[in-house]
Amino acid sequence: MPPQASSGGLPLAGLAVIEIADDTAARYCGRLFAAFGARVERIASPVGEPVPKSIAAFRAWLDHGKTTAASFEAACEALPGAPDVVIVGDTPQAVRRADTLIATAGLGSLRLGMTWFGMTGPYADWLGDDALIQSLAGIVSGFGPVEGPPVIPQGRAPQIIAGATLFIAGLATLWGRRRGRKDHVVDVDVLEAALCFTEVGPPGFERSGGVSRRSPINRFAANHPMSVYRAADGWIGVTALTPAQWTALCRLVGQPGWADDPRFLTSVDRVARADEIDETLREAFATRSADWWVIEGQKARIPMAPVPRPRELLATPHWRQRGAFAPFTGDPNLLGPRLPFRMAFDGQRRAVPEAPGDAPLSGLRVIDFSMGWAGPLCTRTLADLGADVIKIESLTHYDWWRGWEPPGASDPPEYELKTVFNVMNRGKRGVTLDLTKPDGLARAKRLVAGADMVIENYAPGVMDKLGLGYAALQAVRPGLVMVSMGAFGAEGPWSFFRAYGATVEQASGMPHVNGHAHWPPSLQHGAYGDPVAGIYGAVAALAALNGRDRLGGAWVDLAQVECLFQLGAEAIIAAQIDGDAPRLGSRSPYAAPRCVVPTADPDESLSVVATTETQWRDLCRVIGHEDWATDPSLASVERRNERGDEIEAALANWGEGREPEAAAGILQAAGVPAAPVVPSHRLASHVHLAAQGAWTSIERRHVGRHLMAAPPYRVGGIRPIVVRPAPLLGEHSAEVLEEIGAALP
Repeated sequence: MPPQASSGGLPLAGLAVIEIADDTAARYCGRLFAAFGARVERIASPVGEPVPKSIAAFRAWLDHGKTTAASFEAACEALPGAPDVVIVGDTPQAVRRADTLIATAGLGSLRLGMTWFGMTGPYADWLGDDALIQSLAGIVSGFGPVEGPPVIPQGRAPQIIAGATLFIAGLATLWGRRRGRKDHVVDVDVLEAALCFTEVGPPGFERSGGVSRRSPINRFAANHPMSVYRAADGWIGVTALTPAQWTALCRLVGQPGWADDPRFLTSVDRVARADEIDETLREAFATRSADWWVIEGQKARIPMAPVPRPRELLATPHWRQRGAFAPFTGDPNLLGPRLPFRMAFDGQRRAVPEAPGDAPLSGLRVIDFSMGWAGPLCTRTLADLGADVIKIESLTHYDWWRGWEPPGASDPPEYELKTVFNVMNRGKRGVTLDLTKPDGLARAKRLVAGADMVIENYAPGVMDKLGLGYAALQAVRPGLVMVSMGAFGAEGPWSFFRAYGATVEQASGMPHVNGHAHWPPSLQHGAYGDPVAGIYGAVAALAALNGRDRLGGAWVDLAQVECLFQLGAEAIIAAQIDGDAPRLGSRSPYAAPRCVVPTADPDESLSVVATTETQWRDLCRVIGHEDWATDPSLASVERRNERGDEIEAALANWGEGREPEAAAGILQAAGVPAAPVVPSHRLASHVHLAAQGAWTSIERRHVGRHLMAAPPYRVGGIRPIVVRPAPLLGEHSAEVLEEIGAALP
């Protein structure tokens, strides 16, 4: 169901925002405010050099719904009152200038600041780029052939995620200010926001003592099959992780004996024999159409999906029915992604509580019916910001990140030792209920009756079957905000599709954008869709919360695949203008060189990006090729890409013998964007992240003190402190149920 059309029916209507930013991250944060109904005055930048039509269109998508002003003063005058929010990016200097403007004008506005690397620390003044962020966040080191070099994914995903993260922290802080808190500034940096993709790695390596290694394309160390295969007429994605899914896949491809074959008994066994499995799967899938395999696979409850090119998404009936794309310029045929969810409001308004609380979301109660990564990251984000999150599991069907294979009879139980579960569920209280029994269902409803939000990521229809659908819960708690996080959404012909984070990436169009032309469509991550959906779940929940006093509670139908359309917007828009772009590996049609080169450290490489002619000339000077700076055959990105092998060889020669950190520092000092390519197992000790306090730890029974990423934002200059470890199974059942008068017998 789409949001109400009028501006008065959108949750942030009446909010006034000024945006001072040129780069994508802060600009995207402003886009979210505008899309939810806020009035956004964008301070126009001086006209720069002409850009390709596709880039101009992407920028128009970023600025859709905003108006422009020539200066901060003009923007203030254009607003009917003082601005509620000022968004600024993307350097520490720009943020400080905005603070001065706000103070000089005597405004009480909330300032939302975006930087590439934070306001302080060794990299604070470094030049930023999405390629560098992906290199520093552990993403690049894991993508590419085993023999190397690693490959930089395309696009601006880190900046989009950072803009959404700033929006989340901003809305939480606005909620706290409405309750009497005095916070005036929020800070987010792109690097820490991008750690959402890789944050589960370092804690696992800390526990195991292992190191990260690159797997072959479309292979991942923990599970198989989780890959992309060619069908008779296209490509399909397959992710069969649980024993039931593996058994169903074996039957589907005509190998029923494999289900009980001890060679393939566990996911680890299947990873070890991936070549044998893939040979059989490739032969089978080539015999029928992609649609046939996907539908039959989904009927058998196997997470499978088509793997379309970006332009094909626009004509897909499911996304057309959901209205996933809409015009954003004067051209009705040029479409861009809309918000990745639909909201329906119940009109049952609830006043904003007045008590300020110890954190922005203090006093907010969230009932968490989610499992895995996406839903738990959404609720963990709310918990980090002060909400009381109550996680619901059962003694027999607990969160699958505790494990989906039998735990055995170990002491302590194996399900209490899972690092990924402990990382995603910090800050929550745990309650066990059997939702299939009348008393468990009644207690769940009692919990919801005293709550503000419900978050769930069960397959669409499951909550209704349990008696916990939105209509049932809204009846016991008018004004409830409920976010349902189905992979393909709760409505549309594919709404019944089952999926994991890999399935979400497979269906998003992005596998046809990243990698080299001779590769199959390529996944850059084992569960790329999960953290993205978790971030957007929090975006939707807090937007609806901030409109509850005017519009009432809301049901949010979020489609996890649509969340990735936000990250792929540039490619989706460009495909309509230029056609399907060639896959260039690390290279880009907008920057050259853009590459990874080896250095003295065999475990780390160096990423280098030249996005302007000035940066190209400075790079030539540093690496001893001053003649290239004036060579007309290298005077454009296109021409430099034509001689890319030669340029990259010169860079590799320059980098040989240099440590990557030192080499990046030399280039940065000369005005050239560069950064080391950091493997996941080194992220926790990385010099800049350590200086910024990007990692923290907490004590938990059975596992002791364990590592995790700290919340990636500062409110009022202070990073939220993690005060509660992930709950043991049912740890807080008696405590929580006693609070609502439904104590256990």
